[in-house]
Amino acid sequence: MMRRMQVVSITVLAVAASVHLILPGDPNAQDLLKAFEGPSLPHPFGFDHLGRDVFLRVAHAAPRSLGLAALCVVFAYVVGIALGMIAAYRGGFVEAALMRLVDLLLAFPGILLALLLAGFLGAGPGPILLGISLGLMPQFARLSRATAGQVLAEPHVEAAEMAGFRTTAILRRHVLLPVIRSTLPIGILSIGGAILSVSSLGFLGLGIRPPTPEWGAMISEMMPYISEAPVQLAAPCIAIFLSVLAFAHLFTTERSTAVAGRPS
Repeated sequence: MMRRMQVVSITVLAVAASVHLILPGDPNAQDLLKAFEGPSLPHPFGFDHLGRDVFLRVAHAAPRSLGLAALCVVFAYVVGIALGMIAAYRGGFVEAALMRLVDLLLAFPGILLALLLAGFLGAGPGPILLGISLGLMPQFARLSRATAGQVLAEPHVEAAEMAGFRTTAILRRHVLLPVIRSTLPIGILSIGGAILSVSSLGFLGLGIRPPTPEWGAMISEMMPYISEAPVQLAAPCIAIFLSVLAFAHLFTTERSTAVAGRPS
């Protein structure tokens, strides 16, 4: 059952990221005569307050929202596991300094860092990428440091050090794979959280600038018309929900496996 849900999740994400390639039409095309027009077969989510096809805009927003969230996690993941492995290998002052830096970043939520950076640098994908990445990086650094410390204490790794192997060779051949195995599930789950953060910042007007479609910005645009166009408002919300749910199903930890294995 768990395997089937993972296949379904991957399929949902793949379709969401690529369906815009086969859909005809301009997501920014306006027709005020169709403003607030309800759902129909060719237009499942109707039209927004400017007469734009909501389904088309949700589809075109998917690769931007998903891509930016994934990029945030990839950046945080690479930097985090690198810092964790270096800290575990070097030890002493280097480890203490790197971990204090990680603890400092841990005190600031990623969305707050993105808000601060947007205040200094202006709204756009750049501050979002940097802020969310810095907020996610500590969890990867701490987990990779713990895993790397355990691996480095194993006899075959100590023998490699005594034999004079280079640091990069030891980390690459003996430490990197166990670190990836321990941190990858958290990385997958973090993409779901990053989607929520990206959408939240887009809702606040700090993300991708209009009229380029983005899920959070679409929700913000339709909020004043919630009574007139509930379906149009629900469309990007559904997209966010399904995307986060898909990544949650891809997240495989001992707890999620145990919960999934319980009889319903």
